Amino acid sequence: MLLLSGETSYSTCQMIHKDMIQGFPYQLISELRCTHDGASLQLDQKCQMSEDGTCVRHGTLSCTDCSASFAINDGIVDMLDADALDVESRHEKQLRNETASSQQVTGPAWYENEQNLSEIIPTLEALSVNSGMTMLELGCGDGRYTVQLAGMCKWIVALDFSVESLRILAQRCKNLKNVVLVLGDISSVKVGSAHFDRVFSTLASNLPTREHRQTMYHLATQALKPDGRFVFSAHHHGPRQRLSGEEKSGRYTHGGIYRYNFTVSECNAEVRPYFKFVITRPIQIHLPFARKLPLSIVDQSRFLERIPLLNHFGNLILCTAEHPLCSGEVKRSPLQMHSDYDFEVRGYDSNVTIQDISISESETVAKNDRTPQGH
Repeated sequence: MLLLSGETSYSTCQMIHKDMIQGFPYQLISELRCTHDGASLQLDQKCQMSEDGTCVRHGTLSCTDCSASFAINDGIVDMLDADALDVESRHEKQLRNETASSQQVTGPAWYENEQNLSEIIPTLEALSVNSGMTMLELGCGDGRYTVQLAGMCKWIVALDFSVESLRILAQRCKNLKNVVLVLGDISSVKVGSAHFDRVFSTLASNLPTREHRQTMYHLATQALKPDGRFVFSAHHHGPRQRLSGEEKSGRYTHGGIYRYNFTVSECNAEVRPYFKFVITRPIQIHLPFARKLPLSIVDQSRFLERIPLLNHFGNLILCTAEHPLCSGEVKRSPLQMHSDYDFEVRGYDSNVTIQDISISESETVAKNDRTPQGH
């Protein structure tokens, strides 16, 4: 149940012009929690609403238990404690704000090219979103996925610690009423328990430490419904990266944003304590001679995802996890009974879905020719 202070109703809130950004969907207040104690939030009486009264343009969310409050400005909820960020996160936030502030919202986005489509297409397939789902996106940036996902699901809560990126995203989704924009960090944000069908993060390998990533995994397990799905991508440390001498831990450029290159088995092992079923595989696969082939870059990448050994030339890793283990108990599925080395050498059959993993031990041998080799 949504809470309002006193006798507040939509009619007591000031309305805004219809041409402005829609704002924070009033109905989604229940998805967020106080970052201090995890209690519910309520909208204060003095607020500015959209013309139809469904979204909050300006206002304040207050904790029902403590004195904490969170401002809503231009439809973006500010839940970020900037002083609590570590040095690396503050550095990334500054760089991303600087980059975003110089971007143009009009015209094609920077990611509308074949290189990025070979990442976006398999990622959207793994998410398998439908119109009845509620999503949580961690690290949404300027909306590389958000706007597309908003058109596919019922609600999406999009989190990022770059306010300039969120402002660009707010303009891109100004005609949408199912997007919640939250300025915050995964290390402190709290959401409703078991409220989400999907949790998604792109390039989680930009998180500066293993502890940051573990916080993200824990947040995903708490946010997801029992039958929910967590999907994220990460940078890959495969043959291409090894041959070029690229360090596992480094930056895009000197003084730039941090990134960590995972091996497939390393990424899979890090997620296992949090989910019962995990599939980890390379995507965005481009071979050195790719442009000489008759297929498009996207078609080549999708085809090579199914070819053992060659698929390890992927630039990224895509991880799909189901059945959150809120208790922290580690369980291993039939998929995970083989060695990690087996997976690295034999590759991955991308035809297998996450549902194919949920089989009994007696069925494992019978389905062995369809089951991904590894883990």
